[in-house]
Amino acid sequence: MEHNIRNKIIIILSYLLIWALAMIVFWFFTSGSDAMSYSLMYLWIILPVTTFVESVLIGKNDFFGKGKWGFTLFFGLMYMLAEYGTFKMANNIAVNKINAPDFGMIVAGVIISAIGILLGSLWKKKH
Repeated sequence: MEHNIRNKIIIILSYLLIWALAMIVFWFFTSGSDAMSYSLMYLWIILPVTTFVESVLIGKNDFFGKGKWGFTLFFGLMYMLAEYGTFKMANNIAVNKINAPDFGMIVAGVIISAIGILLGSLWKKKH
């Protein structure tokens, strides 16, 4: 039981660490000319792949029981916040105006996570 709790914590903390790293890289190590490469690398590759892999692991190990599907919303919100906390926030600061987040990003994150959890759950059933 203790082993299972530790693994759940590791799954969540590893995602949060990668997410935080994405924020740190944007704010401290990129410039305006890096916007396209940052977007491709973090918002289109690293965060979606991390979401997918973490979701597969959650599904495969049946972490959180039926509550595992609630993590699709967590991953969706975090994906939206990644975009909002980088490009939208930089724009907010530049124009001194608060723009609304792109809630469509939540849907993208939820879909990526749901596919991962589904595949992980199917993987568990096969073994």
